[in-house]
Amino acid sequence: MADGPASRPGRAHRPWGRRLACSLAVAAAGLLALADLAGIVMGNWDTPAPGLGWLKAGAIGQLGLAAAAVAVLVPGAAHPSWRRRAAVMAGAIIALEAGWFLLTRMLAAS
Repeated sequence: MADGPASRPGRAHRPWGRRLACSLAVAAAGLLALADLAGIVMGNWDTPAPGLGWLKAGAIGQLGLAAAAVAVLVPGAAHPSWRRRAAVMAGAIIALEAGWFLLTRMLAAS
């Protein structure tokens, strides 16, 4: 099955779109994991706050999603026909990272 206009004969595949999307997914996961870890440190500052376990789960989940973004990058590099799928999956991973961050923040606050 053809991927669309980019897979027509004579058109060059541009890998920068996939690399950019996957790099953004890894960077976003790293920043959100750092935010969770900063919340853990600030929550333990004087008296441990309730819900810190959710922040730990949030940081671990963000690192797992970063690993998933790297796992999407590798097959996209190996198979040129999968580049578009890899870029779409990286975008979906970014949306999952944002949702996971918001969910764990909500659970930690309750």
